[in-house]
Amino acid sequence: SRISAARPKIADYPFTTLSPNLGVVSLGEYRTLTMADIPGIIEGAAQGKGLGHDFLRHIERTSVLLFLIDLGDEDPIATRDTLRKELEGHSPVFATRPCVYALNKADVTENRERIDELQRAFHPVHVISGVTGEGIPELLETLWQCVERVRKEEAAFEEPEVEKEYTYE
Repeated sequence: SRISAARPKIADYPFTTLSPNLGVVSLGEYRTLTMADIPGIIEGAAQGKGLGHDFLRHIERTSVLLFLIDLGDEDPIATRDTLRKELEGHSPVFATRPCVYALNKADVTENRERIDELQRAFHPVHVISGVTGEGIPELLETLWQCVERVRKEEAAFEEPEVEKEYTYE
């Protein structure tokens, strides 16, 4: 909701979203990104636990993964590892998909104390605040650059169109 006109359900408890949300992010200079908010990946999602297969199926269509992890999470590193394990357990394609990490809720005083320690574990990482907007422009620019790099790599692998020779009788 901070970066697009999408209006996902937001509450102060986990798993408030029951379906993926799409939003178009405008970066200026005629640049846009389509972002999919796909929360609710829990341990066992690759085996269908929770809304696992429903959410994971949507992620397969993405070109870059953004892991948004709460700085107040009891163990953000374990959360990241669980998310990666569930994605890779669903499809091996996720092992090679470009990833960006963002630690959210930097506006909370207690969370600020953990930033230095976690930045080493998540390197490279963006520290952001959805409430204040801190770090979001830099994160969006990184995402844009990653998506553009993927687009260029995919275009390089596409076969050029070969003109067909037609004969008329």
